[in-house]
Amino acid sequence: MAKVYTGRDGRLLLDGTEQIKVTNWSMTGNLETLETTSLGDSQRTYAPGVQEFNGSATLLYYNDGTGRNDAATALKKVLRISGVTDSDTVTLRLRLTDGSTDQDIALTAYITSASFGASVGEVSSAQISFQGTGALTAVTI
Repeated sequence: MAKVYTGRDGRLLLDGTEQIKVTNWSMTGNLETLETTSLGDSQRTYAPGVQEFNGSATLLYYNDGTGRNDAATALKKVLRISGVTDSDTVTLRLRLTDGSTDQDIALTAYITSASFGASVGEVSSAQISFQGTGALTAVTI
């Protein structure tokens, strides 16, 4: 049977833990191309260069009663007193699920920006952006 994926099928895992209150995520993959055209050629030619992956997500800022706050976990990767180091990467898994079948894109990334706030009449949320480092670690889409 055909399946159309919607936001209800989306999941975001941070370091293996499914983030409970995620309203959206997106990821972009880019490939730089290197021109290999020589003098005398009549058409341009290209070779693959380096790839990059980056994206963003919005997490609701909440406390589940046990002290768990997924948004705070992500925010603490960039909002810190001591500064960020090489070891402050996270493993992100962007998932579309269909029952017991998961379609994932996984990568190691740095949280590059984080913002959050509060407005009257709205749920508080945190927006994060991430930059992948290295190759994707899984692609099952």
